Amino acid sequence: PDRFVARRRRVDSSLHEWKRRRMAVKADVFAGSIAAELTTKALLHPLDTIKTRLQYTVVPKRQRAGASSIPIVSDLRLGFRVLADATRSPEHSMKDPSLRPRSRAADAANAARSLYRGLTPQLVGVVPIALVYMPSYEVASGALKGTPLQSTPIAGVLTGVASAVVRVPVSVIKSRIQLGLHQSAGEALSHARRGGRGGLYAGLRATVVLDTSYAVVQFTCLEQLRTLALRFSGGELTDPTQLGTKANAAIGFATGLFAAVATEPIDVVRTRLMTQGAKGVGAFAYDGLAHGLAKASRAEGMASLWRGLLPRLVTKSTGSLVWYTT
Repeated sequence: PDRFVARRRRVDSSLHEWKRRRMAVKADVFAGSIAAELTTKALLHPLDTIKTRLQYTVVPKRQRAGASSIPIVSDLRLGFRVLADATRSPEHSMKDPSLRPRSRAADAANAARSLYRGLTPQLVGVVPIALVYMPSYEVASGALKGTPLQSTPIAGVLTGVASAVVRVPVSVIKSRIQLGLHQSAGEALSHARRGGRGGLYAGLRATVVLDTSYAVVQFTCLEQLRTLALRFSGGELTDPTQLGTKANAAIGFATGLFAAVATEPIDVVRTRLMTQGAKGVGAFAYDGLAHGLAKASRAEGMASLWRGLLPRLVTKSTGSLVWYTT
């Protein structure tokens, strides 16, 4: 009996140590993910600001002609205008971009302050979003383990829906500050809370559709590109886990590109829904995602649904590259 008790204690001790180490590994992974996310968002925030301002910009169909109707070419032309506006004053506003010019010496500082508007809520939202995202993904993937749905993007879709509860309010506040519709997070939060259905959760349904579409496109591209990489290895590699860092970087980068192009129209309308104010009124008067897609294509042409694609290509492909190589 004594030997049995001693053996049981050793087993319990080993099990406790294993659980402790597992929790330590999870904590390290969580901390590493947070650090990587904070760094990526801080570095790419100016591009995100430019993307948001481009998506908010309306160019009537009659004013679009020739090369300027091509999405990426249009982004370059309008992007220079956005940068020019940013150098005029750090208090850039899409409501009144005709601001009094400042001295040349202040141009760079003005641009930096203008393009980094909305960074604080963006960074503050990283931790709570991760606290919802990671446990949700573990629960979803654990529930699907051993089922035919295990090798599908459903776990990612369910996780995206769950994290949207936290991410949408952060995006609403960030976007409205980036556009200069509000001067601070407190002002944006106060205004959004008074907005009812068009407040903190404006664009929630569009966000869920965006996340679902992005996850499906991303998963499909990832599987196809990994299959191609294994095929081109000449039989030397038989499993995706054997792919090296360079291959994973290329696959992640390409996956981000494809997913960004496919989902850009949804992202454009989502941005406008989040920043227009109350549902059905405001700058765009969109009643929802479908109404916004139809109204934008009629008034501005189909190409307008890909406005802001260029900076989004950079941010999504870079983020995807980092994610699949770390």
